[in-house]
Amino acid sequence: MKKALFPALLLSLALLTGCTEDKPVATTVKPAGAETTAAAAPESTAMPSTGETPAAPVTTTAEPQPETTAAVTEAPVTEAPTEQPTEAPVTEAPTEAPQPQRVDPWSLMGEASFDQGSYTDNVGNSYTYSYAIPCLLADTPDAKAVNADIDAFFGKMVREQKEGIEAGTSLSLSSVGYYGEVWGDVLSLVVMGHWDWEFTDYRVYCYDVSTGSRLDTAAVLDKMGITQADFLETCKARFRQCFEENYSSIPVEQRDTYGYNEALKTVDGPDYVNMDLMIYPSATGDLQVVAPIVSLAGAAYYFQVINSGLSAKN
Repeated sequence: MKKALFPALLLSLALLTGCTEDKPVATTVKPAGAETTAAAAPESTAMPSTGETPAAPVTTTAEPQPETTAAVTEAPVTEAPTEQPTEAPVTEAPTEAPQPQRVDPWSLMGEASFDQGSYTDNVGNSYTYSYAIPCLLADTPDAKAVNADIDAFFGKMVREQKEGIEAGTSLSLSSVGYYGEVWGDVLSLVVMGHWDWEFTDYRVYCYDVSTGSRLDTAAVLDKMGITQADFLETCKARFRQCFEENYSSIPVEQRDTYGYNEALKTVDGPDYVNMDLMIYPSATGDLQVVAPIVSLAGAAYYFQVINSGLSAKN
């Protein structure tokens, strides 16, 4: 027994004194009967036992690295724009085309010429005369046509009378004058020429200032809302009435002698009552007619301005 312990002591002494230089490599021996399919145990990293009390394992604690704070790049604070009250877009109403300014009808009545005076012819007859020729102050084809017609009729008369004055002959046209009537947009020029045999010539010109057009008889009736049938029937009755009033002083028993009964048959005939009659509306919308009333002496008829009794319906 003592022999067996001695070699063991020698071996232990040699190990303690560092005689053995090479350290044995520790191996891991699989226990008998271990399954070959089991996962291999990890190799031990512990140093082989040297008989010394193993030192406490050194726990290496990683020094905490200074916390690297990533630079926080703050996004610039973008303040939301102060929300303005959203006003509904102002939609301007479409600009209306400027309306044409209404023309005052009276402003279109002008005078082309005027002459008056006294005169004694070469046989000693004395006369006074007054010639006023009107015109329309509008630059339209119809206004120009009206002015041309006035000049062709009344202007020609006046020129002939002036030629007579220069020659010393008698005057037969004592005056030319005119007046106007306005109803709505219609300006009516009524021109008259007075002759020394007590006859008066008339010309009537109705002009619509809103359209720049001359209105004939049919157009005036249409604008006033009066039918042609009513107009003609009314004129027949009024012409007959005027004739009867003009000659009411003739005794019934003498009417045939004076030609009254025969003339009465014609006063409302187509020669005197037709759509060529000169008419115009008064300021109150009453239809005036320049009526050719049959005469029993002198001229075949004389003009009379009468109120037809018809009024504008428009």
